Amino acid sequence: MSTRLERGERVLARVPDWLGDLVMAEPALRALHERTRELGGTLTLVGKPHLMTVFGDAFGGCERRDARETSAWRGHDVAVLFTNSFRSAWTAKLAGIPRSFGWERDFRALLLSESWTPAFERGGTPVRLGIRGRGSRYLPRPFGSTCVELVHWLGVAVHDPRPRLAATNAARESVNARLASAGIAPQERFTLVNAGGRPGSAKSYPAELWARALELRDERLVLVCGPGEEDALREIVKAVPRAFALVEPVASLPELVALCERAPLVLTADSGPRHVAAAVGARLVVICGPTDPRHTADHTSSTRILRTPVPCGPCHKERCPLSGPDELACMRRIDPQEVGSAK
Repeated sequence: MSTRLERGERVLARVPDWLGDLVMAEPALRALHERTRELGGTLTLVGKPHLMTVFGDAFGGCERRDARETSAWRGHDVAVLFTNSFRSAWTAKLAGIPRSFGWERDFRALLLSESWTPAFERGGTPVRLGIRGRGSRYLPRPFGSTCVELVHWLGVAVHDPRPRLAATNAARESVNARLASAGIAPQERFTLVNAGGRPGSAKSYPAELWARALELRDERLVLVCGPGEEDALREIVKAVPRAFALVEPVASLPELVALCERAPLVLTADSGPRHVAAAVGARLVVICGPTDPRHTADHTSSTRILRTPVPCGPCHKERCPLSGPDELACMRRIDPQEVGSAK
């Protein structure tokens, strides 16, 4: 069975379920879209509909379907799985898709027409990171690079590996109107701060540290967050009342793209909005805590990483398992003064 795309095939791409991964997959998806059109075929993007709005008007001619709907999977000749879950391979099998391709993980190789094993490392202590692996483990690598490799095996060349996003005109107009309500003119410059975070998440810079950092900055500040993270922004604005927070409602993903386009500098934790900002060409200051920086180590020429190596990290845990002075050490040891003065 060929691993190459054939003329006229109907291709399904199961896209990632996390915002950052979805943006990092954009170059591979873009190349896959171009190749299917060259071959006279079609491409359907299947995933979470609200996340795919980050692509704006891109991928013209592609359907965008909800992965939870069984009907979204049917009627395709090829499935390219950008997710590593067993469920995605099983759903493609149940939908009767003749050819499916993806990474060999979670015992799903038997369900795929062709699969590839990700690289492993021996489990030593990575330089300047701190924590020792337990035997062999998958090599932490930029997710975008693994997506490029995946479509390469299908004969799809990715000539531009840098993620690219562009705001829609509607999103730009909406952002201009919302900022105007705070007295921010359409041409006025500001620093965008993604200061939200899920309550109790170890991957969020604490609100009190954000407040101390932002008090030191003298430029116009616009704060954003995700749904359910509004309390953190409200706490920061109490301490820094000159900052303007988009909380009622929070910025949509198309609006986030437009905001990142307007902002010459974006301050953020290591989360999805980081990748949105990078994809529109903004300069970035990124606060990294429990996440392994090797997962996002590509296309960082305009990115400054702020992190402090700790013996317990990078652990990738959503909740810090430690208590006392060691709790959230990877975040709390990043000096707010360093964040406040970062350019």
